[in-house]
Amino acid sequence: MEKIAIIGLSCLFPDAHNPQQFWQNLTEQKDSTSFVTAEEMGVDPMTFYNSVKGQPEKIYSLKGGLIRNFQFDASEYNLPSDFVESLDDTFKWSLYAAKQAIVQSGYWEKQSVLSKCGLILGTLSLPTKLSNQLLSPIYRRIIDGAIAKLLQNQNFHLADLLTSANISPHNAMISGFPAALIAQAFALSSTHFCIDAACSSSFYAIKLASHYLQSGKADLMLAGAISCADPLFLRMLFSGIQGYPEDDTSCPLDQKSRGLITSEGIGMVMLKRYNDAVRDGDKILATICGNGLSNDGKGKHLLSPNSQGQIVAFERAYTEAQISPQTIDYMECHATGTLLGDTTEFNSIETFFGQHQAAPLVGSVKANVGHLLVAAGMVSLTKAICSMSHDVIPPTINVTQPLASENNPIFPQNIVTTATPWPNTKTKKYAALSAFGFGGTNSHLILEQEN
Repeated sequence: MEKIAIIGLSCLFPDAHNPQQFWQNLTEQKDSTSFVTAEEMGVDPMTFYNSVKGQPEKIYSLKGGLIRNFQFDASEYNLPSDFVESLDDTFKWSLYAAKQAIVQSGYWEKQSVLSKCGLILGTLSLPTKLSNQLLSPIYRRIIDGAIAKLLQNQNFHLADLLTSANISPHNAMISGFPAALIAQAFALSSTHFCIDAACSSSFYAIKLASHYLQSGKADLMLAGAISCADPLFLRMLFSGIQGYPEDDTSCPLDQKSRGLITSEGIGMVMLKRYNDAVRDGDKILATICGNGLSNDGKGKHLLSPNSQGQIVAFERAYTEAQISPQTIDYMECHATGTLLGDTTEFNSIETFFGQHQAAPLVGSVKANVGHLLVAAGMVSLTKAICSMSHDVIPPTINVTQPLASENNPIFPQNIVTTATPWPNTKTKKYAALSAFGFGGTNSHLILEQEN
């Protein structure tokens, strides 16, 4: 496989509007999660709150990683400003991240090059704030009649829901339109689409983007993922599956952690064939040398991770990269903070890395920013690139009872809980990143960087 160079990187994460701010937060061991407000949720959160989990139509956690204090300038894009302003944050954040990745790559305003640039964006196929408002009158009409029939009361009517005036119908197209909008704004090629591979979407998008480069169908590719679901819908969903911790504290890689914190944001990279990037003198932030994907197939349950599927993703990544797992200096785990998920991941690590006598340092950024769902991989990738570039691995916070055991190739002391110098002083540094999604979508990506 021809290696793929990362020549541009952008992000909009909780408390961070760019990779530099994000890195600063990590070095300060900052917890960027907080409690959702009425303005963000569109309704007083206490209306639906009940601290006891399992209550119908109630949410028992108000914690989240939220995008705040972000100023979006609609005039920066080659689109009518009033049209852009009428769009949901899903579209605005996508435009922002794409522009920043292009600018950092050095190809801003180089239209002949951008015309051969494609885009693949991982998106969460869940309602957004404005898609909910746009479609709520339809929901209401359907539910009205059903409840009236059930109650045998033809005079029954649900109360009107508050909606904003003049919502663009484009807000209904949450699954595909963000990619088309970016392509139009920056006059990119006709290769642009969105995918949803659950929490592995970031690395699936990068894998597909790499294919377009390796096959010669594109010369540049933007790839990334965004999480921007309606806050109330998202909390209802994860309260329903009891995915949140009851005490609002998520501690990935810690024995006491009992749930995750859902978050929002976006990350994006500009990709180029490695040899072309070297030829053209591009600044190479890191190189992708392996990206293994797998799917569990028929498993126990949609929400039950499968260790064997994860191991297959590991195997494919190292086969593609043609390196040994012993080469890895640091691994950013998926580690969401759920006991089942983290335990299964460590079992997979024990099986695969143990048989190769490999014991890299490990950590999880989700204790800092929460779980960005489909965009989780972009957070891990941003952390890994910044860590390699600064020669230091920031600590995983909130770990007091490490999940690892002495029988595991990942010993408790391998979990990075204090700022640690990058362990490798050889010619190249290597980092591995895992992302595992609902339904058994598994991915494992390997990065290398010249020392």
